[in-house]
Amino acid sequence: MKRKVIALIVTMFLFIVLFISGYLYYLNNPYMQIRTEITPIDDETYQTLGALEYVEHPDQKNFRKMLFTFKFKYSNQVENINTEMSESIRNLLSSNVYWTGEGFEYDNIDKKEYIVQEEIVLYTGEITEEEIKERLKEGVFVVKWIEDGEEKQKEYNIGETVMFIQ
Repeated sequence: MKRKVIALIVTMFLFIVLFISGYLYYLNNPYMQIRTEITPIDDETYQTLGALEYVEHPDQKNFRKMLFTFKFKYSNQVENINTEMSESIRNLLSSNVYWTGEGFEYDNIDKKEYIVQEEIVLYTGEITEEEIKERLKEGVFVVKWIEDGEEKQKEYNIGETVMFIQ
């Protein structure tokens, strides 16, 4: 009986130590997530589109919404976060595919979270999913920041983050 109690106490102690270590690691190391989701557009969005007379296939099924999102959760040691794209998504896709879009960049200092997001409507009536990926592979998203006085950088290929969701 005494061995079981000791084993239980040791196990609980190890669990607490591992939990605290993991939490401290999370607090002191940046976490980055990048996603590019392409989904069908809804009826409301389709109704707001203009200039449909300029495309060969103006059906709703030939328009998609692309949501590009980058999230960077950081610690107190991180400062001066900057992001840039090697070339804008509009230029990568061309004016034949890029229909309309908007985006924002926001640094929530209280939550220690930096967000970049672009929501774009694509005309896909004359281009395949593979061709979209290939065009986006020409683009690189670069994140630069200073951590503990040291300049750091991470690069993401936009085409490699694309997911088509039906």
